[in-house]
Amino acid sequence: MLTINAGQLGISLGGHPRLQQVSFQLHEGELLALLGHNGAGKSTLIKLLLGLYQPDKGTLEVLGDKPGRQPLSVGYLPENVSFYPQMQVAELLQYFASLKGVSAGRVKQLLSEFGLAHCARQPLQVCSKGERQRLGLAQALLSRPQLLLLDEPTVGLDPLASAFMYEALEALRSQGCSIVVCTHELALVEPVLDQVLLLSQGRIAASGTLAQLQQQADLPWRIKLPANGAQWWQDSVLQPWLQQQTLQFPPSLLPQLSQRLMQHWHCVDYQLQPPDLAQLFRYFLAGRSGPAALKEAV
Repeated sequence: MLTINAGQLGISLGGHPRLQQVSFQLHEGELLALLGHNGAGKSTLIKLLLGLYQPDKGTLEVLGDKPGRQPLSVGYLPENVSFYPQMQVAELLQYFASLKGVSAGRVKQLLSEFGLAHCARQPLQVCSKGERQRLGLAQALLSRPQLLLLDEPTVGLDPLASAFMYEALEALRSQGCSIVVCTHELALVEPVLDQVLLLSQGRIAASGTLAQLQQQADLPWRIKLPANGAQWWQDSVLQPWLQQQTLQFPPSLLPQLSQRLMQHWHCVDYQLQPPDLAQLFRYFLAGRSGPAALKEAV
């Protein structure tokens, strides 16, 4: 089931193009990493998905309808969470629950699940950044949305709070919630993403699964060889790509080199290291290709 279906989206704001020819699909239970430099159009796209902006060109469906038509089915956590500082944590969550027609039982459940029970009677002005972010995510989930839109959900959080946030997202995805995460925390989102949409100046620089982007990029792959005493450097097939205990090679050579390791050296315990998300981010935004990209040990 499609959660988002976007085709050739375009929008101009203040006479300046902000998005051009942006197309993608998001299915139920998938997590999309929305990436790009500041000003690339990420927040504009999120506002289109919320129905706050209307596209000038193209088509956009969210949960089978026009964006904004099913507000209780879409949860949203903005980059800068701004709540009433004098309100208590539980009081504020109950306020949003009343606006959404959600029971007090759901409020109590979320306070417990997000580790906020201990500060439920505490004014927000004395809460930590992590507690406010957890509260922001809790309010976004009050109505059990089918789609969750997150704009930099871990900005300013310590590692433990960030890890908690992504553990919560993993649990939501397993329940069928579709998630769009706009983030610069590439190492955090990489293990949990299903798709990547990388924007540059309002256009798609790259899109697809992580494996698809790794195949598209002309970046070196690596194989970390075991330190078992084998004389790898004497192998004429491996030697051109060998740097100490690591093979560094173009992706087209992976079948040949892996076959050589297994059949000639009987080696099956090597570590394959394809380009990670941070390397792909730099590659596609810089427009690097060909031998120059291969030589650079990113």
